[in-house]
Amino acid sequence: MKQWFINKDEGAVLVESTSVREEGQVKLKLSKVAVSSQDMSNFATRSKDNAITPGHSAVAYVSEADEESGLKLGARVVVSPYVKAQDHGVDVVKTMGVDVDGLLRDFVCVPFENVFPLPDGVSDEEALFAEYIAMGDNVFEALDLEKGDYIVILGASTLGLIISQMANYYQFVPILIDLDSDKLALAQKWGVCYTLNPTYDNLERRVEEITGGRMSEAAVFAGESVDINSAIRLVKNEGDVIIAGYATRAKHAIDAYPILKKQLKVKGVSNGEGSMSSAINLLANKIVKTSGIISAAANFEEVPQVVENCVKYPYQYSKIVVNID
Repeated sequence: MKQWFINKDEGAVLVESTSVREEGQVKLKLSKVAVSSQDMSNFATRSKDNAITPGHSAVAYVSEADEESGLKLGARVVVSPYVKAQDHGVDVVKTMGVDVDGLLRDFVCVPFENVFPLPDGVSDEEALFAEYIAMGDNVFEALDLEKGDYIVILGASTLGLIISQMANYYQFVPILIDLDSDKLALAQKWGVCYTLNPTYDNLERRVEEITGGRMSEAAVFAGESVDINSAIRLVKNEGDVIIAGYATRAKHAIDAYPILKKQLKVKGVSNGEGSMSSAINLLANKIVKTSGIISAAANFEEVPQVVENCVKYPYQYSKIVVNID
């Protein structure tokens, strides 16, 4: 069993693992693991002592499992990266590849409740986005919206592109904002009617025009390319602001004045715990499109080169698929 660790002193290091499957766990043979350039470049700044294995999206095959798990040997599955733990006596959810060792390895042992069989109609590449759809579901669960309400989504990241499509499905009206015209064009191809680019658009004026003067009922900050304070400015009084994504990004300075003046509700959503089955169902029914988000592929032994490229170009690759087979 081998897994990659990344740190600023040694780069990518392949390490032999001696972990043994415990009762209640499933041993999986990893097939495909998705990583982002931002994840990889972030891990490359960590010290050796704080290094972890990246990767929180993976498709695998069941190698060993207890009979009571209900999983058949050789079954194709997607891995939920969300694991329950205790932190200072409090129950928390930690994410593989973010808080604890992730999935960029050849084999892994995980609790059987983290393993979800895939239907034939969902490809490996589509399944790699199940965790983002699950997080999107939790974003909408945290919002107080009615059909027809407007929702501003800042950042056409992987998460932002997926949330925009889900907003359409749930009959809200998404307004996607990003600096990357290609990503905005991809969203338009998928049926997102309103896309804005701060380079060319006055955001406040355009959102006011689109919403008929009332501004947006909610905003979701899902990327790095647009200032987080734009989410606050574009929401109407007593609206919702969700900060969504994994807590590996740089810190952001938030202006509290408009939050207080407009009495906004600000929440964080950092995982898709409890929503993986729903995510797979949305993929199976072709509600969420993912073609075009994967921007590169590599083999398992090419991870050092992947890390090097990601450090040089941290915003170039939305998703990189590492083939383990």
